[in-house]
Amino acid sequence: MNRPIKVLYVFANERKKMEQEWLAGKMPDTYFIGLNHLKDFGIQAEYYENRLINSARQKSFNLANILLLFKIRKYDIIFSGSSLLIVFLAKNIFRFQKPKFVWYNTFFTNLIRRNNRGLKKWFVEKTINYLDAIICPSQAQKDFLIKQGFEKNKIFYIPTGVDVDFIQKQKNNLKPAEEKYILSVGKDMGRDYKTLIEAVKGLDIKVKIVALLRNFNKKDLGNLPPNVEFLGFMPFNKLVKLYLNAEFIVVSTKKENDLGASDCSGHYVLLDAMASGKAIIASNRSTISDYVTDGQEGILVKPENSEELRNVIEKLLNNPQLAEEMGKRALEKIKAGMTTKMFAEKLARVFKEMEA
Repeated sequence: MNRPIKVLYVFANERKKMEQEWLAGKMPDTYFIGLNHLKDFGIQAEYYENRLINSARQKSFNLANILLLFKIRKYDIIFSGSSLLIVFLAKNIFRFQKPKFVWYNTFFTNLIRRNNRGLKKWFVEKTINYLDAIICPSQAQKDFLIKQGFEKNKIFYIPTGVDVDFIQKQKNNLKPAEEKYILSVGKDMGRDYKTLIEAVKGLDIKVKIVALLRNFNKKDLGNLPPNVEFLGFMPFNKLVKLYLNAEFIVVSTKKENDLGASDCSGHYVLLDAMASGKAIIASNRSTISDYVTDGQEGILVKPENSEELRNVIEKLLNNPQLAEEMGKRALEKIKAGMTTKMFAEKLARVFKEMEA
């Protein structure tokens, strides 16, 4: 192909405001999933949104994707990770030969496990088979799809990238924290704050939680221990300061057999913490071992086990040097292979292979 490959990113949520904040230096580029770096590798990538599409998103991203259906034909590749409906309509109903679809897979494992019979199973499997390539942010997801019988040659493992430069630059004007604290962040439904709260009761350390009301039941939220502070939602330009001043980060998630969550619950928080140079305590999941080696960048614990979580929290509190060493290794690991530009370079190779 003589001209650049044209790629349209289809996001689940609005990106224009986020782009403006990124250009103003107020936000990292992490949530563009490599889009802004692809031009460096010969790929012409963009996203499209307007008032009508954004209004439709408020009701359903499926509806927003339907509005994009006839715009996608001028692109070579659609890159998305939101709704499979646009793929089914384009390939099965309208029989589009172009564009090709590349999927950023954050939920296929649990989607397939939830929909394992009848019409839903047929729809999910048929639509996934229509995809031209699948990008998995963990090797476990790739292995699962291959085991399910999907075509091996179109499934790729590419580690998620994080904007480490943005996070590290925030150190320049960082004011020291007024008190020591550990931090836990995340709003997806795979989070397990109940176990974390139980684990830290009575500890002589402040615990700050950045999440949404939906992540708690009313009873737990109304009976927080004195050392636990619920901060609600927080924009990233403020949140990053909490990362950088924390003693370490706890990513507490539910068991993997809880199928209501993303495959990769805790993924981005994990990366943000590592890019901040912080040690991680995380619930062990099959999708996490590509990022954290137990005992190196952090410590992995059994999900929903408050006793083990408490013991590990106390271990790092009593060994700040160990936490600092883990944090340094975490930052080095991110810089070596998990930046947004590195992700974009690997993604560009997939795009070029498809169009060769």
